[in-house]
Amino acid sequence: MIEEEKKMSLWEHLEELRWTLFKLLLIFLAFTGYSLYHVDDAIGMLSLPLFIDTLSKHPITLTQTGPFDAVMIKMKVGILGGIALSLPLLILIIWDFIAPGLKINERKAFWWMYSSITILFTLGIIAGYAALFLVLPVLTSFGVQGAENLWRLRDYIDFVFMWLLGAGFIFELPLVIVIIVRLGLIQLKTIKKARPYSVIGAFILAAVITPSPDAVTQIVVALPMILLYELGILAASLQKPKNSDRLST
Repeated sequence: MIEEEKKMSLWEHLEELRWTLFKLLLIFLAFTGYSLYHVDDAIGMLSLPLFIDTLSKHPITLTQTGPFDAVMIKMKVGILGGIALSLPLLILIIWDFIAPGLKINERKAFWWMYSSITILFTLGIIAGYAALFLVLPVLTSFGVQGAENLWRLRDYIDFVFMWLLGAGFIFELPLVIVIIVRLGLIQLKTIKKARPYSVIGAFILAAVITPSPDAVTQIVVALPMILLYELGILAASLQKPKNSDRLST
């Protein structure tokens, strides 16, 4: 009788897993279909920073270099868009499957992590997109005189995706600081002492991203990174481990 109950429980779990996988696939396909339907609008939005007035002195022409370029680009944008749109919901579905086997404190930790990562990454994407309107004019200003700016659309889309992905990860800095402090890997006072180095690092990274002599552009790019570092310190000071005061004395 006990053996039969175990088998039934196993089959129930397998059935639940099958249904979970089906929901994951269905939601991914639905969002990917939506993304493919609006793929022209998405490409237009990604290309918008290239066609603002500040680029009138250095106009850019996006090109397609093969018969399948347009199809491959649209498929890539559509699929990546589907992943980006569906990922938060997919994570929740997976969570719903594994949550019953977790403790209450583990569930609370998940929701804290999930909300923090989602909000920060979304803000990073928005900030990264806005920064393109500053970065692209600087990059195009380095063109060789007499040379025409012909950019492959495929390369430009890849650049934008990597740029936005990098911006999203950079905005996770406050969360990283909170985690390493809560785990006791680094003391909060050590992170505070590193403030001057973080400012220097932010301006170095800003100079690499936008190699422009314009100080205003450098400040605009570096300032968000400095603020993220300070936000991480503030959040960590509110959530530092119980033994942190003992360690800091």
